Amino acid sequence: MTEAAWLELGRQMSDRMRTNQLTYFIASSALTAIIVFSTASDFTLMLTITAIGIALFGILSFDAAQQGWIKMSESMPESVANSPVGVSIAPVGQYNFYRATNALFTALIAVVQIIAIN
Repeated sequence: MTEAAWLELGRQMSDRMRTNQLTYFIASSALTAIIVFSTASDFTLMLTITAIGIALFGILSFDAAQQGWIKMSESMPESVANSPVGVSIAPVGQYNFYRATNALFTALIAVVQIIAIN
């Protein structure tokens, strides 16, 4: 892969990840506002399903992005691999840590929301 193609692919992945994170943040914040400022007795089931769906979206979209970054680090051109940035992003263990941490905290947020709903 050429350096220009690798950099463009990285830019596209960053844009997609940023968009997904913004979508998750807005959806989770909106659900939290609904939980805090309304009485959920009539639509408890729908809010619970929404909390689960938002959490799944957050976990899966971030996990997909991290898998993409793992593939990017494995396919970086030599000119990037020999740079300090290339050396720092080469170990894939850090991405697995991010994936696990995101899954844990996103699930925790969903559990707190579901407890508050019910």
